[in-house]
Amino acid sequence: MKRLVVSFPKSGRTWLRYGLHLAGHPNVPFTHDGFEYNDGAKPPLDFDPTRRIVDYKNHDRIIYIERDPRDTIVSLFHQITGRFHDFFGYTGDISSFIRDPYFGVHNLIQFQEMWRGLSAKLPVLIASYEDMSADYTAVFKRVTTHLDLPVSDSVLASIGNRTSFSAMKEVEQAQRFDRPWLQPRMGAPKVRRGKVGNYLDELSASDVTYIENTIVLIKSETES
Repeated sequence: MKRLVVSFPKSGRTWLRYGLHLAGHPNVPFTHDGFEYNDGAKPPLDFDPTRRIVDYKNHDRIIYIERDPRDTIVSLFHQITGRFHDFFGYTGDISSFIRDPYFGVHNLIQFQEMWRGLSAKLPVLIASYEDMSADYTAVFKRVTTHLDLPVSDSVLASIGNRTSFSAMKEVEQAQRFDRPWLQPRMGAPKVRRGKVGNYLDELSASDVTYIENTIVLIKSETES
């Protein structure tokens, strides 16, 4: 069976990926679908849904992870200015970041709208960061069922505690995991806060309004 997990950066893929690793399924492919944001050359961003239907038509099961764009863009800002600072040398503040033509929230929301549309045309299950935060075990069970991956009752019984942010942070800080996607880089941790609604602590009211207006604008463009 051909499986794939798709997400925009900072939407919760490490969280799900670690759970799959613990469950004995470390080789499920994960992709940011061309939006890796780890190349200082800033390759063009592609929003072509037709190409993706062709590219992914032979996949049997796809998971698309989504997160509140307000929290996602805040987390992406910290990644670009922290773990990936050597790639881009970005020095702007968060207000400038969310409006940036390359990193900004406009591209994030376009990506989300594109994948919501694709979910009706491809064998996609949408899993949200917020649902994982509310009940990780329930989401994990839905994901593994959709991917047709066996998970033992004992793993399901413990997966919520083993993938808690405190547990993952401890694993990262103690360097007990050998994959680079759960290790510090450039002195910055991978596991940061994991808080739903974290944007309220970091964005100004005008920043939040800008993001919410952008959501409305792109939704209207998508539906027209």
